[in-house]
This record gives sequence, structure tokens and C-alpha cells, in this order.
Amino acid sequence: MILYEFEGKQLLFHAGINIPNQQILETSDEEVIVRSPVVVKAQVLSGKRAAVGGIAIVEDSEKIQSEIADMLGQTINQEKVERVLVEEKIAYQKAYYLSISYDGEERAPVLSFSKEGGTGIEERRVEKFVINPMSPYDNLPSGIEGELLEKVLNLFFAEDCLLLEINPLVKTNDGRWVALDAKIKLDDMALSRHPDRTFPPRSVPGHTSTTTEIEAKKIDQEDYRGTAGSAYFDLDGDIAVLSSGGGVSLTAMDALIAAGGKPANFTEYSGNPPKEKVVKLTKIVLSKPNIHGLWVIGTVVANFTDIYETLSGLIEGLREAEKELDTKFKFPVVIRRGGPRDDEAYQMLKEVKDFDIYLLGPETSISQAAKVMQQKAKEYAISQGDLEDE
Repeated sequence: MILYEFEGKQLLFHAGINIPNQQILETSDEEVIVRSPVVVKAQVLSGKRAAVGGIAIVEDSEKIQSEIADMLGQTINQEKVERVLVEEKIAYQKAYYLSISYDGEERAPVLSFSKEGGTGIEERRVEKFVINPMSPYDNLPSGIEGELLEKVLNLFFAEDCLLLEINPLVKTNDGRWVALDAKIKLDDMALSRHPDRTFPPRSVPGHTSTTTEIEAKKIDQEDYRGTAGSAYFDLDGDIAVLSSGGGVSLTAMDALIAAGGKPANFTEYSGNPPKEKVVKLTKIVLSKPNIHGLWVIGTVVANFTDIYETLSGLIEGLREAEKELDTKFKFPVVIRRGGPRDDEAYQMLKEVKDFDIYLLGPETSISQAAKVMQQKAKEYAISQGDLEDE
């Protein structure tokens, strides 16, 4: 989850890190209580706001309301501005760049630091320091207060951050360290460790989350075992899809579209989720109207996912969805899965008689399975009068 600037600054403030006096506004007629001069900032999840008019310095208090009115409702980097942050303009003597993130090559968190913070940081010299989680305060940059670094590091680990960036971090004329901006990304898989968080769900820039997308993401937030629903997007097609994670999911979507099929959603489950999580995800996938097929697709051999457990969840999810929706699913269910206990799972599925199930073995490629799914869904749509026979 990427936080808006004002949300990130809330975490910084509670960690004991100075931030400017500020106020968040959603309408232009709200009274501004921050004393001028002020900085007005559009609250969007993307960067590079200043270059497109998303940040304005207002010296005259009489012009603050009009600046807020102009900024609200704008579209910045495909995001509609629904809130603005108004904060005091801070005078400072020096600007720095500070961030902590995980580095795949180092396989460890890395602290990045520059004595030249602000816009254009990509073109400036940045020092990197690998952090040992067992002794995180060793090997840190000089030129910055140790107590402040300790607070930032503690916040990064305590809140399960994937990224914590302060740019600029400034030293004021009176010697205080103040975070003028904040970009924080939290690990969605760790949300169950933070039940008191109140950050509302957010969308990919330019996309407003649907009810089903929000509900799907809650599955992993409430249960850390495996993944099922963290990645879920509604699409306009008629073939529901449950795919395993990684590159298989994207390959399967491409293959289905290439075969002429139209997916109703994108989602994936992986990492050996328990049956109850697959039940929930199956019910969400099938809650959409006008479904003409369900495609369950994955690798030939899953190393860690219990195929019997997850496919048992699939069948239970189908049955519960029928009851909750007061309907009977007659559409084809095409399954191609492999991995631990797959023989046991396929034997169980052969005994299921209340659904129209087609089992494909490891000799069937993803593209071949996509063609089978598209053809079966097309035949079903024709039989229901939803599609004319060619």
C-alpha cells in the first residue's frame, strides 16, 4: 500500500520526527488555519507533482483559498485530486535526501542518503549503506543526527515498510530536522500485524477500486497464510479466472485473450493458501453476472501449493456461491493444475457431479488450455442465447 503524503507524515510525526504544521482539506470553502506563507500540495500517489502544477507556494493569505479551489478536482498523472495538504512554508539552511528500501541484489534493507536533497535527486550523488537488521545502527552516514536516523529506522521496521523516503529532509535555521515530504509504501502482506491501522483502501492511479476488488484484497489482510486476492482487478469479460501466482497468471491472461476469450477478472492465488481463503476468493470471482465459464489455471508442478487443499476450496466456494446467489452454475469449469497431492485432487474432482468440470493434464499447455476454455465458454453462451452461433 502506497500512502498519501499526509498519511506518511502522520507516521513520521508519531515516530517523533518533525513535520511542518499542516492541514488536510477536501473542499475549498474550509477555513485554513495554517498561517501564511504556505505550501499547497495535491495529494496523489504518483510523484513529479511540482512539474504539473501539483505544488504551489502561496505568500499572500488572501490567495490561499483560490489556489486550493484551482487544485481540487484537477487530474494529475491520471489521478483526480480529492484532497490538498496545506502546510507552513519552512525556512531551512540545508536539504538532504534520505530513504530506506529493500534491495534485491543485497537481499537486505538499504539506506540511501544524499547531502543534496530536493527535486532532481535522480541526477545527484547518493550514498548507499546496507543495513544489518541485527545491528541496524552500524555503518550509517555521517552528517545527520544519530537520534533522527534511529527514529527513521525504527519506524521502517516497526511499520513493515517496503519504502520510506523523505525528500527533502531539511535542517532549519534554528537547528531542527524537519521532513518536508514523505513517500511511504507499506507491505500489504503484513497488514494483519497492524489491526489498528485506519488507512482506507486505495486504487491504482487512474483507477477507482470496485467493491469486489476491495473485498478480494481483504482476504490476505485478514489471513497471512499464502496469497489469495491481493492482486485482483475486475475486467469486462465473461470468463472468470483463478490462476496461480507469478508469471503464469500473466501468461494465462495473454493466452486466453489470444484464443478469443474475454477474462472477467485478473487474480491469483499462490504460496499455499488454506482452503478457506480459496473459498472466499472463488465466491468473489463468481459474484459477477453473466459468467460463461470458470478457468482454473496454474503451473504443471507447483512446489509448495497443496493442490488438493486449494481445489477442495474451489468446489466449496462454488457450492457456497450457488447458495448465496440462489442460482445454479451450469457453465463449464476448466481446470489445469499440478503439484503436491494433485492425483488426490483430480480423483476428488472426478467424483463431483454438480458442476460441468473439464480436467486437463500436464501434457496440455497453457495456450491449449486457453483454447479449450474459450471454446467451452462460447458453446455455453450460445446454449443460453447470449451469443449467436456463427
